[in-house]
Amino acid sequence: MKRKLLIVFFLFSLVSFSQKERVKILRALVVSDSIPVERVTVTNITSETVVITDDLGQFTIFAKEDDVIMITGVAFETKQIVVKSSDFEEMILKIHISEKVNQLDEVKIGPYKLSGDLVYDAKRIKVKPAFKVELPPIDWSNVEITGVKPRVDNMFIPTSSNVASVDLIKVGKAIADLFGGSSKKKIEVHKVDLEEFQIEIKKRFSDDFFEKTLKITKTDKQQFIDFCFSEEVNEKQLFEISNSLSLLDFMIAKSEAFRKIER
Repeated sequence: MKRKLLIVFFLFSLVSFSQKERVKILRALVVSDSIPVERVTVTNITSETVVITDDLGQFTIFAKEDDVIMITGVAFETKQIVVKSSDFEEMILKIHISEKVNQLDEVKIGPYKLSGDLVYDAKRIKVKPAFKVELPPIDWSNVEITGVKPRVDNMFIPTSSNVASVDLIKVGKAIADLFGGSSKKKIEVHKVDLEEFQIEIKKRFSDDFFEKTLKITKTDKQQFIDFCFSEEVNEKQLFEISNSLSLLDFMIAKSEAFRKIER
């Protein structure tokens, strides 16, 4: 008989545990039309848990569907909401509260009389907290994280929990591409011919440069340009933007050699 009772109790406990509703995290923002909302009290009346909003009015609290949430503050009207399943789907649930329009009752300070000595008065006056919050222990196995956008998959690290499954081949190829790719790839360099060389030289250098810097007259200009063209132009890649100074030195050296030629 005792064995049968134990089996029935075990089955009842198992069914009750399976039907237990999972606790979720509710993210919300408390707002007001008139003044900023900061440091107001948020109470889950159903589960008897309490949190305080931050300076921006944001808070997170553990809750379930149909839980009653109460928001209270000195400057605001008390507000209660019933949690719906759709509230957990929001990234941040916005809750609007109203400012109190009535004035506060007259505040009386007592029974202490202030002497004017701050150190002496501070020792005499005992300050007690308004309330003490006792939070129940949380069973993290029943907590469901909601309202979080899916993260972007990393191209190198899989989304599984196995951190060791990093694709090192992809990582290596990406690093190689970042620093210039494989060493086997050859960089193709455009080679100029005589005609293209003549056109580019005339574009890059003015007549004043030929006459005043290189000491080449207008009548000798075309002959000098033909004289300058050689495979050295392509070998040293003198037409590349990064080699502009090298091209200038090349032209000056060629002009000195050209002027020494007897014509």
